[in-house]
Amino acid sequence: MSEGEAQTDAATTAAAQLAHEIRRLRGEARLSHQKLAVEVGYTRQYVSLAERVNRNLPSKELVAALDARFDMGGALIALRARAAAEQRDRRRSLSNTSTPVTLPHSHKGFDAQVLKGLSNGGFSIDLPPGRFVAGSTVVGESYPASDDGRVVVSVPPNFSDSPLLRRPVRGLVVGVTEGPSGRRLFGLDNRVARTRVAKAVDGAPLLIPPAYELDDLTLGVLWAVANYDDALLDDDSGLADRQSTLRTYARDARSSGGRYLGADLSVASRMWLGSDFCARHILRHVGVLEDVPAFWTREQRGEEASTWLLFTHKHLYLSRTAALFRHADTPPTRSFCVPPESVTDSGRPERILLLLTVALMEASGIRVEVCAEPEYSAVQGFALDQRRRAIVANWVGGDGIWQVDVTDHRPQLREFADAHGYAQAHSVIAGPTPAARLRAFADYLDLDWHWLTRRCAELGDYGTAGLAGPRSRLLSTTALDRACRFLGGLGSSDAPQ
Repeated sequence: MSEGEAQTDAATTAAAQLAHEIRRLRGEARLSHQKLAVEVGYTRQYVSLAERVNRNLPSKELVAALDARFDMGGALIALRARAAAEQRDRRRSLSNTSTPVTLPHSHKGFDAQVLKGLSNGGFSIDLPPGRFVAGSTVVGESYPASDDGRVVVSVPPNFSDSPLLRRPVRGLVVGVTEGPSGRRLFGLDNRVARTRVAKAVDGAPLLIPPAYELDDLTLGVLWAVANYDDALLDDDSGLADRQSTLRTYARDARSSGGRYLGADLSVASRMWLGSDFCARHILRHVGVLEDVPAFWTREQRGEEASTWLLFTHKHLYLSRTAALFRHADTPPTRSFCVPPESVTDSGRPERILLLLTVALMEASGIRVEVCAEPEYSAVQGFALDQRRRAIVANWVGGDGIWQVDVTDHRPQLREFADAHGYAQAHSVIAGPTPAARLRAFADYLDLDWHWLTRRCAELGDYGTAGLAGPRSRLLSTTALDRACRFLGGLGSSDAPQ
């Protein structure tokens, strides 16, 4: 195919048509990227990326917002669906023509992405966009490795001079082993690799922990860390400015923050801002609660739930609230609503992140309940004090960045009490122990309990920072490692299915 034919073919793809149509509509409306971004509630950069071809597709939520803004009656949404279907077909074609790589318990979408360029030594992993994150790419280099109980990677002489180790952005060194079960991949963060190589003699092999094998667990961790890391690093100074501005709202027991407060921030950064404000709000007012509270949280998928595992302030908030009620006769509870649709719409790596989030709660002494009825998905986040008073805190799925309150309004308390009572009586993970509840949740999420607890035990021993260490000061893997160790310690449990 000639260069001109290739360009013509690229222009006919649904992805190219979608980008062209968004650009055309914006131009006809005489809107700058910035003005359009403010109108639809996204960042200027995120909107401008939607007009570029050969990048990750814009999220469903952004396309839906643009479709509504330009009154397209679903045409942009349909075009994106076509583009996504074409993308899946291309990935299948890639996996059919590339050297097969078998990733244990791997989701095929990740499988194809890991393959990109692997046979040439250099490769990239495209970590797809989600409902809130914009997508990320991790570059790396692969080298042959042996597995004698250790993963020993044969790196070339002068490997310390490799651009991969010198570059400041995230990267992976991957050891590739060949065996009876096929090819296996083991990854190491480029910063960790740089430190190890610098301390070793030139040409010495590089050791990678076997726990860092690339599969659904580790790729899910890498997806969450890289996506949130990219967003928060890009907006670091803006987030610091907003935190200072938002201190004036902290004096009020009731407030809401519109999207205009973070109009130039990414969706993920606005999530961090709202989550931080809500955590501070609950900690400021938790003293008004006279009894052990019942918490309700709005996260339904691993993407937003993984903020508990990564946002530093959320782990601090969880530790402080758990400590307040550690010696109570009954433990605090936290209810989730996870409808079956949320499960089927999530890939296996994302479902693993959701299970790890619940494991973190249970590790903190909080009993978790999960109801499956979608009518409860709209319930606000709250901390309820036996129908006397409630602290309201919302940052997921709202119209603005946050919405908080402290209320004794009887009808609202009644509604919260009904939701909590229903979740308590109809939890799909009911069980007498954390092990029983988490194993039931793994079944509900269609996850292999024995494989996952074994892998979590391995990963918890080594910690996740060596594979996916955050660069942002606002992220930490401490809570993630704690959840892995807790879940991994339950592997020998005889809890009923």
